[in-house]
Amino acid sequence: MERELLLVGERLAEFLEAGDPEDSDVVNQGLQLYRQGLVDIKEEAVDTIAAEVQEETRFKARLNLLSPQDGSCTCDSRFICRHQMAVFFSAYSEHASVSEWLGDWKAPKNASAAQALQQVKPASELLKQAAGRSITLDKSYPSWKQFVNDAFAEHVEPHIGEATYMIENHIQTYFKRLSSKAPMEREWKLLYHFVTQFCTMQQTLRMIQLHKSETQTIRVFYALAVDLAEELHETVQPLSRQARPFAFDPFVFSIKEDVAKLLDGGEGLEYEKIDLYREIWSYLFSNSSWRKEELERINKELPEKYMGTTERTSYTLAAIHLSLLENHDKQAIELLLELKKDACPYIFYWLNLLAESENRARAIPFIEFINNNVQEFLAGLSDYYKRVDFVRTFTTLINSCCYKLKRTDLLEKFYRATLPHSYWNYANFLFEQGQYKKWVEMHIYSEISIDLISSESIKEVVSKEPELILPLYYHAVQEKVSLKNRPAYKQAVRYLKRMRTIYKKSKKEDVFERYILYVADSTKRLRAFQEELKRGKLIDV
Repeated sequence: MERELLLVGERLAEFLEAGDPEDSDVVNQGLQLYRQGLVDIKEEAVDTIAAEVQEETRFKARLNLLSPQDGSCTCDSRFICRHQMAVFFSAYSEHASVSEWLGDWKAPKNASAAQALQQVKPASELLKQAAGRSITLDKSYPSWKQFVNDAFAEHVEPHIGEATYMIENHIQTYFKRLSSKAPMEREWKLLYHFVTQFCTMQQTLRMIQLHKSETQTIRVFYALAVDLAEELHETVQPLSRQARPFAFDPFVFSIKEDVAKLLDGGEGLEYEKIDLYREIWSYLFSNSSWRKEELERINKELPEKYMGTTERTSYTLAAIHLSLLENHDKQAIELLLELKKDACPYIFYWLNLLAESENRARAIPFIEFINNNVQEFLAGLSDYYKRVDFVRTFTTLINSCCYKLKRTDLLEKFYRATLPHSYWNYANFLFEQGQYKKWVEMHIYSEISIDLISSESIKEVVSKEPELILPLYYHAVQEKVSLKNRPAYKQAVRYLKRMRTIYKKSKKEDVFERYILYVADSTKRLRAFQEELKRGKLIDV
């Protein structure tokens, strides 16, 4: 199929004249349809390619590879139409460069045959140029990286500045191009996927740096970079677990230099880059000597990075991580203390990592760092939902760590530091710990209605320390009376009856009597409430 497409490309360049307005329109319109991703190839045969091209209506085009002028299309064109050209470009892009074909076709044509031949390259020469686009690539990191860079330069970069949906279509075409060259061997496919995605992320970060002022473009590439980082993160561990041939070693060694670049630059996406860096060094680069070399490199460059800069933070985080991997916890903790509140999100990875280690106590300094800095960090987040999401994300992990370490004191400090976002978790914690007084005080301080507290919890407190629950009822009665409506008065009476029961069990009826007299006297102008008190037999008729 590759040879046939190169030959048909040569014939189309002969039939269509760049200087002819009609021919030029056909080529340009076909190119536009291809670039918008409107071509859906249905069948590829030895001599034809059948496809559907979506415009306002769907056209069925058939490209004749032996005689392109004999193709057909439901648009009823008498010669080669824009739909057939769109089909040609779509198929041709899988084997050769569309940009090069256009450049050759648009080049000035002189009268001499020798010069004319120079303008349209023969199929044999194009086949030689396509050697780098052969079905299989050399199994080497430089070869795969070069292929990614070339494909990105051809399919994505020329379209910067176009509409967002068009750039996204070209990115999809680019990924199809990468997928078409994946190795056939199962054990190589995952490595190829990881390398091409990683190199694509490098190109994406470069685009973000180059086009900072172009809002729409930046938005597309930021979203792409986040997706790539997440996909790479999910690929690292499966790649590290699978049986690896010795031929993998040069790949792993070669990629180290590019992984180190994740710590550099100010393109944004610092969290995604650091997270990927740590994941790769945790699972893929498991060689101790490599880790020591990288740690030495970072420690050497760290003093040169200005305090407070993104790079300084990135290098400090990397040094902490490598120190932990090499069990140099003392050095890691010293570096940890240099960090400020903005480092809080990065702690999650280490808590997760150390929670699975044999010595879980190594996680304690990181929990203490969160407890000391999280309040200031949350105060700096203007978005309420981001604050809630952060607390929710950390709660499960810190809860698990602290219970396993039997350090519930650290867990309580975390809950207190993250109030009010940790309210219900903290309430449940206090209840489980039997700290009923604190539990009641927190509900009152937070002005939580007693109606929102489960009846089972209230019953348990009443059965163990009944007098502790009374402040909640005092608060609830006051709240209901202040609403000044009949349903609220009825609810207040119900609360008062429960209070009477508790006082009776405690043999302190006189205290309740004095309280009910106070309530009746202070609300004597509220006739409806007075009626409810009488109906509830709390005061004399």
